[in-house]
Amino acid sequence: MIFILTFNLVVVSGLRTDKVMELARERLSNIGMGFAVCVFTNMLIFPIWASDELHYSIASKFETLACYIEGYLEEYFRLVNEKENHSNTSFASCKSMLHSKSSEESLANFARWEPWHGKFGLSYPWDKYLQIGDVLRELATTIVSLKECLQSHRQPSSALRQSIREPCEVVGSSLAWTLRDIGESLMKMERCRPKAFMAPKLQSMKQELSLVTYSKLGAAENGEGLAMASLVFLLKKMTTLFLLE
Repeated sequence: MIFILTFNLVVVSGLRTDKVMELARERLSNIGMGFAVCVFTNMLIFPIWASDELHYSIASKFETLACYIEGYLEEYFRLVNEKENHSNTSFASCKSMLHSKSSEESLANFARWEPWHGKFGLSYPWDKYLQIGDVLRELATTIVSLKECLQSHRQPSSALRQSIREPCEVVGSSLAWTLRDIGESLMKMERCRPKAFMAPKLQSMKQELSLVTYSKLGAAENGEGLAMASLVFLLKKMTTLFLLE
């Protein structure tokens, strides 16, 4: 575009040959100076790295999912009226994670070509970020499915809901704590807690949730039992996802 504008300027102005060459040199020097200033600014003064954007994007999603789990359980057990089955929780950010695969892959491809900067080395495992993103999207899918429990026309009674509130909130709090712990470690680029430290606790809570809910759901009516079983199944699915990964 700059070359086309320069050519049009020369044609319209009717400059002599010697002045045309001088104008071309000035234009080329301006282009070179502008390019050098852009590279210097983007590389040294205010760099914008795809690797940083990918890193913070993945790490921040852990906190987002943890807030959704806590917010969902708080709202679910706050619905004391059986007919009050609408949800005020917005799942927009959670749904946006389901469509983030292409952007993460693009950022990872750009990051592989970036020079060594910060804690990102030349052989940084960018593929691991993509694997983490896949796991987070699967977890986000399960959390979005929880919305159907809030909007379902089949709602359990307040007494049945409160009877399993404690084990469900314990599992939800543990999942949220685990997500925040992993996300914080990833954000700071520190070693996460070993899986052997977290897995036994999650496994014991999963078994406790199963024992409590089976005893409660067995005495419930079909409609109430089905509605509550959906919630329990999704919580156990999220716990199993942590144990497998």
